Amino acid sequence: MNRIFNLFIIKFILLLLIFIPNFNNAKEILIYADSITYDENKNLIAKGNAKIFQNNKFIISELIIYNQNDKKIILPSKFVFKDDKDNYIQGENGFFKDNFNIAEFENPKIKLNDGSRIIGNKIKRNGHIDIVSKGVYTPCVSRIKIGNFVCPTWQLEGEKILHDNKNLFLYQKHSKMRFLNTPVFYIPYIVTPSPLRKERKSGFLIPSIAFNFFDTKTSQSTSFPYYFNLSEDKELLFTPTINYGGGVDSSQRFRFDYNQIISGGNLKTDLTFDSNLENDNNNKWLSEASLITRYNKNLNSKYRIKIDSALQTSKNYIQITKPNDDLSYTNSLSTNLNLEGYNLNKIDDHLNIGMSYYQTNQENEDNKVSPVVLPNIEYFSGYFYKDGNITSNNFEFYNIFRKKSTLIHSKNQQKLSHKYKFNKELFKFNSKISMDAEIYNQVFNTKKKLITNSNYQSGTYYRLFPIIGVSSEVPFKMKKYLRKLTITPKINLILTPGFSNSNKLSNEDSTNNDFSIENIYRLNRYSGSDKMDNSKRVTFSLNGNTKNFKSTLVQLYEFTDNSNFHEEQENDDKLSDLLGSISYQNINELSYIFRYDVNDSYLKQQNINFKSVNNFGNLNISYLDQNSKINNIVSNDTETINYSFKSNKFLKFSNIKFSGLYDMKKEINKEYSIGYSYYDECFGINLDFNRKSYEEENLKPQDFLTLMFSFKNIGSYKSTNLAVSEEDKQDINWESYSIDNEKFESDK
Repeated sequence: MNRIFNLFIIKFILLLLIFIPNFNNAKEILIYADSITYDENKNLIAKGNAKIFQNNKFIISELIIYNQNDKKIILPSKFVFKDDKDNYIQGENGFFKDNFNIAEFENPKIKLNDGSRIIGNKIKRNGHIDIVSKGVYTPCVSRIKIGNFVCPTWQLEGEKILHDNKNLFLYQKHSKMRFLNTPVFYIPYIVTPSPLRKERKSGFLIPSIAFNFFDTKTSQSTSFPYYFNLSEDKELLFTPTINYGGGVDSSQRFRFDYNQIISGGNLKTDLTFDSNLENDNNNKWLSEASLITRYNKNLNSKYRIKIDSALQTSKNYIQITKPNDDLSYTNSLSTNLNLEGYNLNKIDDHLNIGMSYYQTNQENEDNKVSPVVLPNIEYFSGYFYKDGNITSNNFEFYNIFRKKSTLIHSKNQQKLSHKYKFNKELFKFNSKISMDAEIYNQVFNTKKKLITNSNYQSGTYYRLFPIIGVSSEVPFKMKKYLRKLTITPKINLILTPGFSNSNKLSNEDSTNNDFSIENIYRLNRYSGSDKMDNSKRVTFSLNGNTKNFKSTLVQLYEFTDNSNFHEEQENDDKLSDLLGSISYQNINELSYIFRYDVNDSYLKQQNINFKSVNNFGNLNISYLDQNSKINNIVSNDTETINYSFKSNKFLKFSNIKFSGLYDMKKEINKEYSIGYSYYDECFGINLDFNRKSYEEENLKPQDFLTLMFSFKNIGSYKSTNLAVSEEDKQDINWESYSIDNEKFESDK
């Protein structure tokens, strides 16, 4: 009995050793079907809703034949295959083997996990490489019907399409792009990132070639952009452009666009320069250049550094090379370095150390009077609270110099300034009473300040300038009528020493001043402290407010005969102009601001603003009317309308916008732009027109009409100015740009 039992145990162990490998294979490949049989070659035949699984991959078909000897999956009919990255493939009449890594079948239809599709006549898979014959690639899901033909918005057709599933690149041979089923260009060989790629990689971008025709001469320009993926936080785009042929131009232009993400900030540098390397008789290899740099970084929890720089070798170089850049329309370029410190001694103090250099950008400016600021140091001590009093201190030092002095600016000036500020609020007699004071202690050292055409002054000056103000306001409501309305009358008295500003001091920071409701209650109404507001005045106002409605009327009376700010802001008598504002805000906003000259009885300025957010989009309209009179004669008469509109999406993916500045006196649009954009899930188009004007007479207004096509995963192609006149002799070029795939939207 024991002998029989021992023989049974031995046979059972042998059977386990024989069948364990088959059990393991069963765990690797699972087959389900309505019926499973074997043929004479011991091939497993699964029919009816047949499914084969391996890990996260599976195949579904009506007929699956599994060759157990070769471990080969034969698919005579249509099937669907899903890989472990959630990509789906339809096909027929083919096979898979080697854990789905080797395959060959006909009529492949590949849908990648981002929605992109590849369709072809035949496919061969070898490891991570898929080769599709007579293939078509498109990321478009939507279809467009043209006649009796339904097609995607755009597609790339290639004799061979190779999809690298590991390195995530798409290689296409003899590729032809179709847009709305119309061939638009052919390229022998193109490499693009796979739609599955999430990481950047170095390589050449699509080159651009332009043919230019100047009278009887023909020239060409070619660009070969190369993208450097330096690291996960650094990238560089190098674009050389070579002009050649026809004896017209043999110059080169090189552009370096560098971007870097740094801890707590970023760095961007744009270097462009022109050369004439092909000219044997030219000793100057660098002809023109520009350098634009932006750097921001938080050094630690308390300090932040910021650098903005724009330099060029000639006044109009940036205007020529980057006509659409905002820097092309400024009067001067600047290089600024700012070091800011926060929470150094207390939570709300602030330190700013700045250095600036200015360079004129347009012809009517003189570089010799452009200032250099080295340095400008400002420190705000923060607010101190004690017994209901609020005090603060501001310290400032600057050193400003230039090559030539003017009637406003000296050749060199240093200022050391301290401002002590005091505020106290009391609530008595149903009123809010505020007491304010500012005390300035300043030392100026000035060199060569031009007083008259030939009289220069230099010297050191000390100034002590206190300003004291007291105000009171009493809000009340009318119980019987208009219960929601709150009326608040306010009176404000300000006292100063009264002595006038000296023309021996250079005015470096007291610019951009205005007589407005926002500015009228400030003790020193100048924007800086080189000039001081020497006004003794009383200001009175009346405010009315509800939940949605606000209104203000304000006027002041001057006691000082020589009030500098009062006269500079065109107040001709001691009783100032009347300022007022009315606004209503609900879903839409409407406001009216005016300035009325009570002495000459005319409306000096009025401004109407309207903002609307509705089902069509966002609309902004601003009307401005300004008048000035000298001896009852209008000397300045301006009437303009600023307008802008940006629509909501319509027809799923479309958007329009327009803006402009209309001069009602000259009856012309001085500035205007209009644009249309369309972005669906795979294709985008922008058509933009704008006109911008320069201040110089030798630079005429320019019209810009640009057209840009964007293709998901491929890039964008933007035209140069389509609005160039025949006299300018400029031909249209197409420039390639990278594309942000987030711009493409789905209609879901």
